[in-house]
Amino acid sequence: EADVSFGILFDDEKFDGNDIRRVGEEFLYIELAGHHVETWEDCEFDTIVCTDPHSYNTFKNEYSEVDFEEFADDPMMPFEYDEQWNADGEIDVLHWTQAVEELVSEGHLELSGTELDYTVTYHDPCHLGRYNDEYEAPRELITATGCTLDEMPRNRANSFCCGGGGGGLWMDFEEEPKPSEERIREALEDTDAGSGVEKFVVACPMCMTMYEDGRKTGGYEDEIEIVDIAELIVEAIGKTEEAQVEVAAD
Repeated sequence: EADVSFGILFDDEKFDGNDIRRVGEEFLYIELAGHHVETWEDCEFDTIVCTDPHSYNTFKNEYSEVDFEEFADDPMMPFEYDEQWNADGEIDVLHWTQAVEELVSEGHLELSGTELDYTVTYHDPCHLGRYNDEYEAPRELITATGCTLDEMPRNRANSFCCGGGGGGLWMDFEEEPKPSEERIREALEDTDAGSGVEKFVVACPMCMTMYEDGRKTGGYEDEIEIVDIAELIVEAIGKTEEAQVEVAAD
């Protein structure tokens, strides 16, 4: 066990509001932001860990910019919070890869770096990479599982969007190939490993949706698998536990 104390909001957790804001519904975004910061006031914690880079960016960079005082007395807004949220920066906001990478580096997950032997490539999510300059934590986790990481030709700050951001998840793309199809083609043709890449690794649920779709519409279902970094970690931990059981049996 990693010995981490954590909690979740259950029914009080609503959508972070990122995509709603990006498609122009500013007041619904403020309503959601107000709900969350008011809910957090009743909780005791020092870190928020997000599973989605969009939530990570929104909580870390955008909630603190909202003028809640302007809307606190608005009868249409279901909150009374009237302060600047996290003005002193006491609450740390992390993407889950950052939190888990810290656990791995401190030895809490007991990964040896030899558990898996896949050749993989990794797609930098826009809101984790370009928006927040986090490139290392996901890569550290991938290599910590034993996988060989073969970089995409467009990576880090030059990464290419999966096509899902800004409401793209709900739009039909008329151009061909779709962004997700083009990225998978890059993985299989333009990386050093080429067709030897077994898994296309993501760190964003929206990217997972877009690339699973692109794998099907692009005709790549038999050539590559789309996986989240979390899936690699779970598999690697499973290998470690199996090895420990075998040693104990001996």
